[in-house]
Amino acid sequence: MVQLISQNPDLVSKLANALNESTKDLLKRDTRDIAAEFLTVERAIEQVELFVSEVNKVNKYDFKNKKLLEIGAGVGTFLITARTKYGIDAYGVEPSKDEFSPFNQISRALLEEYNLPKDIVVCGMAEDLPFENESFDLVYSTNVLEHVQDPMKVLSESLRVLKKDGYLQFVIPNYFSFWEGHYGVFWPCLTNKPLAKIYAKLINQNPSYIDTLQLISPIYLKQIIQKLNIDNIEIIGWGKDIFKRRLSTGNYSDWASLRTIRPLVEFIQKTKLANLVANVLNAFEMYTPIVLTLKKK
Repeated sequence: MVQLISQNPDLVSKLANALNESTKDLLKRDTRDIAAEFLTVERAIEQVELFVSEVNKVNKYDFKNKKLLEIGAGVGTFLITARTKYGIDAYGVEPSKDEFSPFNQISRALLEEYNLPKDIVVCGMAEDLPFENESFDLVYSTNVLEHVQDPMKVLSESLRVLKKDGYLQFVIPNYFSFWEGHYGVFWPCLTNKPLAKIYAKLINQNPSYIDTLQLISPIYLKQIIQKLNIDNIEIIGWGKDIFKRRLSTGNYSDWASLRTIRPLVEFIQKTKLANLVANVLNAFEMYTPIVLTLKKK
């Protein structure tokens, strides 16, 4: 039994309706399930713990009282969890117009429920963050970079507002992998939009949703970092070891319809092929998700 961030029983339905409005008929998914995931405390705890564990691989770092910015705050579940359970001084940025407005209404209601200031979620675009240089000790984002207009600008802006000796973590679907979490389908390692739309049509999914996505891969991200010509960052990890550990142990949560591939993972484990499969997929940059964690020097 999962714990929802809110005591309001109507909030899941309200968020599901907002998701229906924002995605229209682009996805054949149960938006009520997705809404419940967005509002789940356990999911937010996992997100915080992943950030903490990756940073602590290289440095014993106390997150308490550190100032954190979440790129794409959504309905605020991560921010509230970071503040109430970890003592992190967490803020978020989220667009507030058009299809995003219902999400902001929900986040404001949640912040009021927890007696938190409403201004900790700022209206803005990730490509043009409304903050001064080096304003935050930590920058975090999950499942957002694939939805922005300009991933390179978002990464550049995120590094601009990050303090020296601060840490950044972006969790992003890898489209050069075997899984696509938005559709909830197996994915043939496609980062080419025309081919991806053909595949979506073949499996009876709406190909128009591809137009809303950036089909990001590790190679693409590495090219972005190279183009930015950044020499003051230290890459801590890309998520390969996380993927190998999850595939080998089966110790991962079934968020984003991952329960669909649970039988396959269990089969790989039973046949004692988990380490081999993980090593092969990692070698060809086909792991998922990408968990880019870095330090600004």
